[in-house]
Amino acid sequence: MFPKVTIPPQFSKGLPWVLSFLFTLFIYKIHMTPNVDSMLNENNDRLSLVFLKSQIRYHQEFAPFARRPLTSNLIETTAQVFDIPLGKAFVWVNFFFLFLSGVLLYTLSRALHASQKQGLGNMVVYFLSFSVLFSFFPPVFSYDEPLQYCLILLALWAFVQRRWLLYVPCFTLALICRETSVLLLPALFFFCPGLPDEKKPWHTRLKKYAPLFLPLLFYGLFIGYYLEANDLWGATQNEMSSRFGCFLENFENTKNTIESLTSLFLSLGPFLYLTYVVLKRKAVSGFDKKWLHAFLLTVALNTPLVFLTSFARESRLFALPLFFLWPVFVQLFSNELRLLTKWKTYIQLAKDYRYILLFLGLTLLNYLLCFKMYKKLGLRENNYFTEYLFVLLLLLSVHFIVRRLKTF
Repeated sequence: MFPKVTIPPQFSKGLPWVLSFLFTLFIYKIHMTPNVDSMLNENNDRLSLVFLKSQIRYHQEFAPFARRPLTSNLIETTAQVFDIPLGKAFVWVNFFFLFLSGVLLYTLSRALHASQKQGLGNMVVYFLSFSVLFSFFPPVFSYDEPLQYCLILLALWAFVQRRWLLYVPCFTLALICRETSVLLLPALFFFCPGLPDEKKPWHTRLKKYAPLFLPLLFYGLFIGYYLEANDLWGATQNEMSSRFGCFLENFENTKNTIESLTSLFLSLGPFLYLTYVVLKRKAVSGFDKKWLHAFLLTVALNTPLVFLTSFARESRLFALPLFFLWPVFVQLFSNELRLLTKWKTYIQLAKDYRYILLFLGLTLLNYLLCFKMYKKLGLRENNYFTEYLFVLLLLLSVHFIVRRLKTF
């Protein structure tokens, strides 16, 4: 898949840091581009410190966010230590953790026996994923996610290394960042991705992997104390009881329904498609199956929860299951990716007018969907979502046609 390039040993160790920095800088730049809607850029021409300050205060005062104090406290502390405005501290903190998450993803990939090129490829896929690339665009509105991602990646690294003394505090802090991190635990327990195959009854594994669930105990103690100390019990109960109203808004009308389903597709669509293709082949190793099944189980748990209790247009909420694909993406899907890089395949495809007509038809439908129907629905135009959706559908349609050519 990757070109054969010899990298001097003295530079190879720094490559993940450089790549992560470049992607973080790129993401920052597209969020600061004039005439583009961005959480960082309320006035479309400069960093809006007033807007970001209001968002930080909102997260400190509104019950669903107030019980997740880590990011807000880090922003406050950064602002005080460096004597900078809260809005600027928000940028420093979140983009630092976004940068660090890329390096941690590479580290986890290498721990899972990825080659250097595979690890770098996994980083590229991670940063180009919709919920990461557009982290701070409305309505994605990431806030706690960069820190949460770092903690989850550290916890997963500790899990595959069986370093429980590191895993427990990291996953506990990930739960404090966002309590939905708990949805990763069932897949970790039932499939144990990254660990050797163990054909033992579940109750035997429960004894062996009891530390896996210790973060739940510590998080329970923390949240009980925190809600009591900050008098948030009543507000939390009211907020929880009103959560299910989100489901009605997600599917209230045609516009909201299309936006909700598009949000799901942008976050998970290509990953679900590739997972289906690989599992359909049935020639899947035990290592691969663990990650694929862990991903699908977490999708099955997380997706209905998002639709029922959150605003589905916030695409980042669907991304949680991707922690079981991001660290091993190239390892799992290298054969499928390789189909898109073989020129002989395209030459063969060009000789059959049926495939040419199919490609042109799918591309026309893609264009009408993205640049005509999407616009008529009144969904957001002042960002790069439409272009991203068009490119995504184009790549999937090409892969679909190439696979048909290879199969038949």
